[in-house]
Amino acid sequence: MYAVVTEDLEQLGGPVGSLQQAFALVCCRAGFTYHFEQEQDGWRLVLTDGERPECSPEPILSTYIKRADAHRDLMQQAIDGRLKGIAAVPVADLRQRREQLLHAGV
Repeated sequence: MYAVVTEDLEQLGGPVGSLQQAFALVCCRAGFTYHFEQEQDGWRLVLTDGERPECSPEPILSTYIKRADAHRDLMQQAIDGRLKGIAAVPVADLRQRREQLLHAGV
């Protein structure tokens, strides 16, 4: 299970059960459409800003050749917070991070 969060770990809705759902939510919250393109030496994830296409991020690249492996790799890269500070993290990791911050007094 994944939680979609902002940079300050504020959770945006309830948890989702799969990487695909988490990826779709992150893209939606960030205002991006996306598609995957196969290349000779791997795959790329092309993200387009719905409001300002000229401000779209550079494509994310994967060297995996198999479609399923490449898509998983690209989705995992995309949910790391680089899309307008919105990320998806495993729920267990989020709980652990919040506990660490609480104990650190942050």
